[in-house]
Amino acid sequence: MMRTSTFRLSGEFVAESCGGRLVIGEGVVAEAGVAIDSRTIQPREAFVAIRGPRFDGHRFLSDATARGAVGLVVEEPAVEAALAAARASTERAFVVAVDDTTRALQALATAWVAVLQPIVVGVTGSVGKTTTKDMTAAVLAARFDCHATGGNRNNNFGLSLTCLKLVPSHEVLVAEMGMNAPGEIRTLATIAPPRIGVVTTVAPVHLEGLGTIEAVADAKAELVESLGPEGCAVLNADDPRVAAMRGRTGAGRVLTFGVAKDADVRIAAVEVGPDGRAAVTIEAGGARAIARLQVVGAHQACNAAAAVAAGLALNVPLADACAAVGTVRAGRHRMEVVSAGTLRVLDDCYNASPKSMSAALATLASIAAGGRCVAVIGDMLELGDATTDAHLDAGREAAAAGVECLIAVGRQADLVRRGAIEAGLPGTSIFVAPDAITASSVALAVVLPRDTVLVKGSRGVGLEHVVEAMAARFAGVGAEGN
Repeated sequence: MMRTSTFRLSGEFVAESCGGRLVIGEGVVAEAGVAIDSRTIQPREAFVAIRGPRFDGHRFLSDATARGAVGLVVEEPAVEAALAAARASTERAFVVAVDDTTRALQALATAWVAVLQPIVVGVTGSVGKTTTKDMTAAVLAARFDCHATGGNRNNNFGLSLTCLKLVPSHEVLVAEMGMNAPGEIRTLATIAPPRIGVVTTVAPVHLEGLGTIEAVADAKAELVESLGPEGCAVLNADDPRVAAMRGRTGAGRVLTFGVAKDADVRIAAVEVGPDGRAAVTIEAGGARAIARLQVVGAHQACNAAAAVAAGLALNVPLADACAAVGTVRAGRHRMEVVSAGTLRVLDDCYNASPKSMSAALATLASIAAGGRCVAVIGDMLELGDATTDAHLDAGREAAAAGVECLIAVGRQADLVRRGAIEAGLPGTSIFVAPDAITASSVALAVVLPRDTVLVKGSRGVGLEHVVEAMAARFAGVGAEGN
């Protein structure tokens, strides 16, 4: 059903929503949404000048209007600069003055969602939430006009900007909700109140700030705690901490997913092909269908089942939901398969945690054929007191997975090396690099053309440099290359 409305993101609406004042620009409408980065602003967007510890958007008001911004939201001391930028523009623009632009952005997003009232599906979890979000959006697009978080814009700023890209025709918003501290998901759920809340897993991530895995579970549970009696919690039956959230939600309905026999959406079988892509048999409500995934790894079956469950909660037929998850491809640096000549690289360097490291190593072991298994393992950040054990375990798991050449990168590289040696990998097959640039040089020296290489680490390590170096070096190199 196509929804229509005359609601528009006008200067008057912005001012009223933010508790600000419209200085100039009556009747001007930001038809393309809102931006906070003047470098990427698109014509007909409004620019909210965020003041942060390392930047101040008020310095770039003229840049924003030069790129086509038709609205400026600024703090009171910057009104004169905003007026000058607006008057110099070839387009008529509004200027709204507020006390705090960060709070104003959140208030504006909250008001816009309240006006348009899409069905909000919130997705969170320690591992897999971005892929699950993408799969859920694909499933719901089979029935609804659906809008979703781009990439992993899952914090206060990212969610607010996502919400402000909603248009009246959008019936569903699929919103990824991340956190680094308690209370953050609760705040996100006030911006976009969810009717459906999906929780993928609880794993040891962000321990530096949260301390314990129980605290991680509490933070993730904020999503399902925000659901009302008309809502539905979609929970991982195979994760005890997630399954226990059934008792913490006010949702009138709970759907579970996983391999557990009593799961409402059950993974009945997973068959992984030589390319690492899985055919997942899913059962629900007495029906059965197969999802043939484009993403790599058996662990993706759980993400697919979560997305199917979210679809079933909104009456998307099982067969349609399974077909839809099979259209989703890997995001950049998220278990992305990069082929360079006969070399195959599993680029999973966007982020890393102990659970995702285990899944990535298992995937490497399952698809390597004809050459060696090589792993480039970078630091897993924000693990707090679990750092030492997690990196020792990563080395042990690499050896157990059959890795024949290991490049450990970063401050914890010696721990990874020690764990691998303890598990039987010869020290002569292990290389230690302090950073990604050095690791790139090492990889070019030791990787062979027919190898399968996993590159995995937290985003801050910058291992995309290693992927790029290998892709450039081995492009067009055959099995006879050196």
